Amino acid sequence: MEGMFCEKCGKIFALLRENEKVFGLCRCGFKKEISDISHTQEIKQKEETGKGAVEDKNLLATYPHKCKKCGYELSQVIDMGVWISDEANIIRYKCGKCGFTEQEKESNS
Repeated sequence: MEGMFCEKCGKIFALLRENEKVFGLCRCGFKKEISDISHTQEIKQKEETGKGAVEDKNLLATYPHKCKKCGYELSQVIDMGVWISDEANIIRYKCGKCGFTEQEKESNS
């Protein structure tokens, strides 16, 4: 993407919008106007819709496990591993909707 890196130090720009113009701002202090319209439209759209951040949704919840609290069908799997060699793995399921966490110990066979 042309124009997205600082011409002084080579680091990536942070995008800043001022009066309908988009600027690339670097930590070193260098500032440059970004003229590529696609970047301007993308920033404008995120600001208008408020979709810049993820909305209350766990994107890591892809494992099919039904939550005991709310009944949601997808969970994030968190493998806590083994703490002591003769113990079984500890697996946690974090609900993708309400965040409720359930714990399951795998059996040592």
